[in-house]
Amino acid sequence: MYQWSKSEERLNRYAGRLEGESLSFLVYYWGSVRHLTANSLHRHSFYEICYVDGGTGVYMDGDQTYPLYEGVAFCTRPGRLHQIKDVDSLNLLFVAFEAMERPFAQEVTMKYVEALHRCAVWTEHAGDSPAIQIWKSMLMRSEPEASLPASLLPKLAHVLLQSLPVLLGASGSFESAPLFSSALQLIQKAKLYIRDNLSRPVSLPELAAYLNVSERQLSRLFAESIHESFSSMVRTERIRAAELMLQHTRDPIKVIAERTGFSSVHYFTRLFTKFKGIPPAAYRAKWTLEADHQE
Repeated sequence: MYQWSKSEERLNRYAGRLEGESLSFLVYYWGSVRHLTANSLHRHSFYEICYVDGGTGVYMDGDQTYPLYEGVAFCTRPGRLHQIKDVDSLNLLFVAFEAMERPFAQEVTMKYVEALHRCAVWTEHAGDSPAIQIWKSMLMRSEPEASLPASLLPKLAHVLLQSLPVLLGASGSFESAPLFSSALQLIQKAKLYIRDNLSRPVSLPELAAYLNVSERQLSRLFAESIHESFSSMVRTERIRAAELMLQHTRDPIKVIAERTGFSSVHYFTRLFTKFKGIPPAAYRAKWTLEADHQE
């Protein structure tokens, strides 16, 4: 019924940066995988929401385990050690993302993230929900003429991500959620400051001074809230920005390396290859080939 791999490629091509009037999202990746294999224990620095469209498995979140079967939706919060195991023909839809704060809509963004932070880790009978129906509508059908046009994907994806707190049981809507905790707010501000200054070196003392906290307090905040060090976060943000530029610009590799704060093309190439498994030039060529194939 669905073209799973092509659906994944098309969503990653057209629904990466989702702009809205008050809420905007950055999607790190979409997934639509048949017969997913088990994975090892790992953590993310972002939210990942999954829906089981068939098969079975077990999801581990910290020291808790949850059964996976058709109709189950589950959420991985930033910094949580988690794993999918004991799978049997597991078909999974998933999206990894974060909300992007806008100066004129900070309160709405913070309430949305707080709602996500309060929602259930696991819920069943999600298949008939509006959110999952929207999600499935974005997949490519076996008959290409039955698929929605790619031009509709950004809007539908935005609606889907906006509805996820409700899907996972957040009471009411995020509009009425309490404000962000101070720790989460500081982490969000730290990420935004790093992103705004990627083209130059950013130090921990500089960031701490900007946030009006001590270096020790900031380091502890990173370790306890997202289980990531300051240097690791900066590196992650540089790779993320470079990946987006490789996808959506024709800028030379040297220019991308400079704009994302790498000291040399050689260092950029080595680090990008280490984390993405493919050199920058080859990544761009692969992305362009897949994009052209979808159009």
